[in-house]
Amino acid sequence: MSTEKGPAVRTGGLGGGGFTYGWRLLNEITEKPQEYGELVQLYGDGLRTFDIMMWAKNYIDISTREQLVLEEGSFWDTLDTAAQVSTSAAGENITITSLKGIGRVNFNVHIQPAYSGTKVAVSYNIQSKSYNAGTGIYTYTCKPLMDTFQIAVAIPASTPLIVGGYQGAAGSQQPEGLTQGFYSHTHTSRIIKETINFEGGQNAILERDALGQSQYGSSLKARELVKAQLRANHQVNDAILMGYPNTNSLTQLNRGGDSNPVFGDYGLIPAMYNDAMKQYYTGSYTEDNFDTLKFLFASQGITGGSAMFLLGQELGLSIENSGLKFLKEYSGGSDLYDNLKGIGFGIKEVFKNNFKTYLTEVQEFNNPVTYAADGYNFESLGMIFHDSKITATLNGINPGGMNAAGKKVSLGHMTLGYLNHGGENRKMIVANRAGVNGMGIPTSDDWDDSATYMLSEFMLLLLGLNRSILVLRT
Repeated sequence: MSTEKGPAVRTGGLGGGGFTYGWRLLNEITEKPQEYGELVQLYGDGLRTFDIMMWAKNYIDISTREQLVLEEGSFWDTLDTAAQVSTSAAGENITITSLKGIGRVNFNVHIQPAYSGTKVAVSYNIQSKSYNAGTGIYTYTCKPLMDTFQIAVAIPASTPLIVGGYQGAAGSQQPEGLTQGFYSHTHTSRIIKETINFEGGQNAILERDALGQSQYGSSLKARELVKAQLRANHQVNDAILMGYPNTNSLTQLNRGGDSNPVFGDYGLIPAMYNDAMKQYYTGSYTEDNFDTLKFLFASQGITGGSAMFLLGQELGLSIENSGLKFLKEYSGGSDLYDNLKGIGFGIKEVFKNNFKTYLTEVQEFNNPVTYAADGYNFESLGMIFHDSKITATLNGINPGGMNAAGKKVSLGHMTLGYLNHGGENRKMIVANRAGVNGMGIPTSDDWDDSATYMLSEFMLLLLGLNRSILVLRT
């Protein structure tokens, strides 16, 4: 269901254009006639994903508009069957086919109890290995370590088999080496812009006393500079969460009339929808869902540690309600009493299945003029990130297509890269343009107005999304 909402949020009459004579007449904010009003913050500026990244210092400087990222994979892997493995008699060799060449002669492969007819896994030793270049399939001949081992039930295709260790004889030859590759993906920068326009004289007019109490500043220019910065940050935040690449030939003209492509890349949620693990829940998110997290991370070779759970208010409420039921069942609700100060219940972390998850409600998912608008599912959505770091190599791609020297780094799942190199810092540019003005800004034309421009060019680097979980309600 959609969260219950009150009346529409007052947005203050947002509109395109500048602060002009007509704007001031419509908004009645001059000191005369003598009327007083009270400034009210009608909607708070809640915690955003952008804020979380800034507080965690998840940002770096970059020197190119395209960044090739090479991620290191796991140093070990399973041997997945390419075709069914037939049944065998006790002590008889078996043939395993796979698209993976990670199996090595004299290394063991462990067979699941369901196929060996035993209560624990049994081990077969790889005796030979061959490769068919036409099909890309490796064929392994494997001998059971004990003469009682057999394949009692055929092993289906696409079954992962654990590769164990080397088992050899004294004086024997060394095994073949094993190489490790990289996962590569390219990220592209994005440019956001924000503008404030002032007609001449609007900053010189005396305003009501109440406006001086604004949290944003005591003058028109001070207030609008702060709010423009907030709008610019909101644009960055939207790119972080909901960005998409431009694959449909969108262009814009530069000063010389050239058509340049519009930059952009995947934001966090679309990228996770493509590449992250998925966890679906129906109704409420319960303790059983928390039990699953450890197994999901383990499936990607990640064990132990903890995770950060970013979530919307509907998902948070369902966790709270399921937690209340849990307390009622196991502790009679006694945990809700707080030293005669009142009754309350808040979940900040969950320790289940020997795995700790820290919960953070993302307030932007609750704002009805952005992500909590009717018809969207952000309020019931969650994103879970393991606290492990990802080792990657960053290679900047120069305009000529040549790669710059790689730089090995250890980063989190989300990192903002700001274009800052060669004396030009595009993290957040703030520039003035003015005509004839009394504010001391150098004049560039003969119009009676001024403007402030903001521009930021950044890149969202998303690493190891296979180690993250996108939580969706069915």
